[in-house]
Amino acid sequence: MSYRLFAVTVAGVARLSVSFRRLTLHDESLADLDWAGADQRVKLLIGSPEQLDRLPAAGEGWYAWWAAQPDDLRPPMRTYTIAAWRPDRNEVDIDVAVHGETGPLSRFALHARPGDRLLLVAPGSGGGAAEGLAWRPGGARQLLCVGDETALPAIRNILATLDPGLDCRAVIEVPDASDRLPLPSPAPVRVEWAVRRAGDPVGAAAERLLFGAATSPASPGEDDMWQEAADAASGPYAWVAGEVGWVNRVRKRLGWANASFMGYWKATPDHQV
Repeated sequence: MSYRLFAVTVAGVARLSVSFRRLTLHDESLADLDWAGADQRVKLLIGSPEQLDRLPAAGEGWYAWWAAQPDDLRPPMRTYTIAAWRPDRNEVDIDVAVHGETGPLSRFALHARPGDRLLLVAPGSGGGAAEGLAWRPGGARQLLCVGDETALPAIRNILATLDPGLDCRAVIEVPDASDRLPLPSPAPVRVEWAVRRAGDPVGAAAERLLFGAATSPASPGEDDMWQEAADAASGPYAWVAGEVGWVNRVRKRLGWANASFMGYWKATPDHQV
């Protein structure tokens, strides 16, 4: 399974809650999509028609093409999770956590209209091992999923795949009470929602649910964090994703050997989500 570029068009936009917009993307080329589900990562690129028309030459990899673009023509890129795939209609849904006009994809999602164009980087057909998956519970029967709003689409996908006999707890922090979206699962998941308090750093509300108290955040952008569990690891399994510094604090406090920790984004003084 290798990633490729799909030139897609917005077919619909839905407001799911205060913090989420659902983009429905369509193109006939999505007949070649080979999505593995769960937390498999995909990317969205936006830009002007000139940027989006400069596609890779035959045989050129998408990343090499993107990195080689001049600074003023390189399309902004962000990572997301597919929320739904309708192969019979060549459509995918992607839920974007919006945070005002401060980021290119948040701004795009807030103002998107049917007919808008963008590029999707996603796995195409062709066989091989699935890439971009950090959900690796192996044979674990006790599961923990923790995330902020940027991880909510992946957590929703994960919970939908669980076997009925698994023991799973999910702790999710969101900016607004309306963001507590349905999370159906065959397993009896204990879902605990933490709504962020005004003035709180990202992750503090979720930490209080997990550990009884929050820790002081590190300096903005200080900690890089990406750790994926080995497929054959044993024991309880944790999957934690969200803001980098907070994910690293959870890693240190949780202390589970069998775990995947993903820093999806970095807080800065002018960008908390």
